[in-house]
Amino acid sequence: MITKPKHWALGVSALALIAPAAHAQTGNPALTAPASPAPPPAQTPASQQPVAAEATSTPTAAATPGDDIVVTATRRAERLQDVPIAVSALGSEQIQARKVDNFSEIVKIAPGPTFVPVKGTSVITVQIRGQGTINDSPGLESPVGVYIDDIFYGTLASFDANLFDVSQVSVLRGPQGTTFGRNAVGGALVITNNLPEMGASTGRASVTASDFSGGRGGIEADGFINVPLGDTLAGRFAYGVKDVGGYQRNLQTGHYLANNKVAAYRGSLRWQPSDKWDVVGSLSYLKRGGYGDGPTIVGDGSLAAAVKARTDGDLHKVLLDDDGYTRRTIVAALLNVGYETGIGRVSSITGYRYLKSRLAEDADGGPNPVNYPSLNTNDEWQVSQEFRFTSDLGGPFDFVAGAYFGYEDLNHSIVFGFDGRDPNLYFSVLNQGRYTPGQVFEGQIENRSFGPYAEGKYKLTDKLSLTAGLRYSYERKTGYTRHIGSSPFQGGAYYQQLPANGDAVDSWTGWTPRFIAEYRPVRGSLFYASASRGFQGGGWSFNVRTPAAAATPLKAQTTWSYEIGTKTDLFNRALTLNIAAFHADTSDLQVRSQVNGVFQDSNAGKLRARGVEVEAVVRPARGLSLGANYAYTDAFYQSFVGCTAGGLDCTGNQAPFTPKHDFTALLDYTADLANGSSLAFHFDTKFASAFQVTPTGLGQRAVPLTERKNVASTSLTYTPPSGRWDVRVWARNLFDKQYVTNGLQYNFYHVTRAEVAATPGGLGALDVERVSVAPPRQIGATLTLRYGK
Repeated sequence: MITKPKHWALGVSALALIAPAAHAQTGNPALTAPASPAPPPAQTPASQQPVAAEATSTPTAAATPGDDIVVTATRRAERLQDVPIAVSALGSEQIQARKVDNFSEIVKIAPGPTFVPVKGTSVITVQIRGQGTINDSPGLESPVGVYIDDIFYGTLASFDANLFDVSQVSVLRGPQGTTFGRNAVGGALVITNNLPEMGASTGRASVTASDFSGGRGGIEADGFINVPLGDTLAGRFAYGVKDVGGYQRNLQTGHYLANNKVAAYRGSLRWQPSDKWDVVGSLSYLKRGGYGDGPTIVGDGSLAAAVKARTDGDLHKVLLDDDGYTRRTIVAALLNVGYETGIGRVSSITGYRYLKSRLAEDADGGPNPVNYPSLNTNDEWQVSQEFRFTSDLGGPFDFVAGAYFGYEDLNHSIVFGFDGRDPNLYFSVLNQGRYTPGQVFEGQIENRSFGPYAEGKYKLTDKLSLTAGLRYSYERKTGYTRHIGSSPFQGGAYYQQLPANGDAVDSWTGWTPRFIAEYRPVRGSLFYASASRGFQGGGWSFNVRTPAAAATPLKAQTTWSYEIGTKTDLFNRALTLNIAAFHADTSDLQVRSQVNGVFQDSNAGKLRARGVEVEAVVRPARGLSLGANYAYTDAFYQSFVGCTAGGLDCTGNQAPFTPKHDFTALLDYTADLANGSSLAFHFDTKFASAFQVTPTGLGQRAVPLTERKNVASTSLTYTPPSGRWDVRVWARNLFDKQYVTNGLQYNFYHVTRAEVAATPGGLGALDVERVSVAPPRQIGATLTLRYGK
């Protein structure tokens, strides 16, 4: 049964309600870029920061380095160009203009990162500077942290990138372990939702209609209503609902897979009884449903050739014996209390999250029921508490200090089965000609974490500042893993208490310092150098073949990263140029590799990542900006002996999902029309080199398909003189480029015994990969109505 929410009707109704109010408003708000760049604002003191700092920026079609956007990358509100960290950000207006509402659009804002769908839309991860994972084992988290309204989201299944009514999205590159803490080894995605506005009756409602090339269309609606509830209280209700058709056509069933049906709501209250207190509470709910993501197979052998022939080589046509489905429910709550002391701000941030996820997928990615549909389940809940003090001493020294407490209860299972009864398939050899349904891998982990931290900055002179910080991280994990059923392919049944003796506790600790020196020779020019350490706790592998492997925990991984950079605004901010160069060494990197269907989680000896990132913007005329982002990243295993159960040496292999070259060009132009209206045009295009999809380097058919050439997006927005509504036409993947985002070597499922026997080198010389495919061209139109200020 496919979940099919009809809640988009709420958005249409809200649009109808707001329309009369929007029509009644008068005035002409400044919706275009100023005639000349404004001077940089002074740094916001801690005493004037809201509970969760909101983005502010010049409302152009796309945020660029040098815009007056304020971020909290150091847990203190600072102008983006004044932060001595490699960080890219978008403000609220830019998020709407670019339609940034999912992971693939988030990573576009920074040079270098890639998004990786691990299991369709249900499990997605991000790679930054060679750090990423496809491991969905409970208790083994991503090395890139995700933070929503200051709440840490740890597991790959826990975050659902359906963005609506967002104030700011930031991508922080490099270890952020001092102030952000757990598992921000490669970097962090920081998402800040809009807060209720005191004393303001405002609202926005947007309705979007869109269509995929070769796929199905759909409708989306999102918006918010903000209302004052007296002098000291305000409320805000936001929603984002979608019923968007799929783009992966299953020729076996006739259905369009990878569709997107979402209903998400968030209500929040803000209470300011005095100028010292600021209290925000919110409750959010999300439900997602649809078919599976629609993988396909590419490579050697008669079956892959038959799939290619029947689909005409179109990766958006698939042959699956089962469509699969996805169902997800997420409930989250937040209480953020801030109090101004006169020398700084005390904050208490309490978070709660509940997740229930069910994903059924055609696990082998082909038309034969060799691995019949698997069911992945995740049931998780977490609570967290953070206390933070942000000083405002009014002198050369300021600091941030706090402590984080977290508890997670993570339950994950995979129900699957194998059919090895076809004697022609090579899989019949691996599964000994047997039909083995009812296989279950099941695991449960409880994770308790604690992390006190402090970071201080001292201005030696008006030009030279030094920053030093330190965090202590402690994680304690217990639980179990179990294999129910038995098959020659995946091993026998076992139950393994974690830790093995059932009464001890395994824990991991780490110290993560950060040091920054920054020098500002003239106004608008920043040079910095930094050294920082990242830490990620250990844990146990999931879906392993033996109880011994299940009982052996992975070590914690640590990273030392060194970075030098500059951020400059030249020629009265007509040119902005940001450059960062980095060198990072990771020890005991947690890696998942796969050979012949058997996954293995292990610690690589060492990963080295080095590179250069450039962000440049030229503003040659009023309303016109030309931008370019470029990243060169060389991430490889310096030492990785035994990366598979067979003892393969992966030393020297490139880290997966990390293109060496990543280039994006951007153009934004806003024209002021004669009647006071405006027309805004945005265009961006990405070129990225091909990347490896596995640590082993085995299986190369998917690799060239990951290259991105001229993957472009564009939009054209008309805003009338009143500024109370606008209409935007837009396109993603404008030139309909086909490219792959992930791949797994599944030759053992899809080749015949005769093909293996006839091939020199046998099975290892045959390459058939199950691949995930990026969406095709999507064209849409969005109508937005606003009322209030």
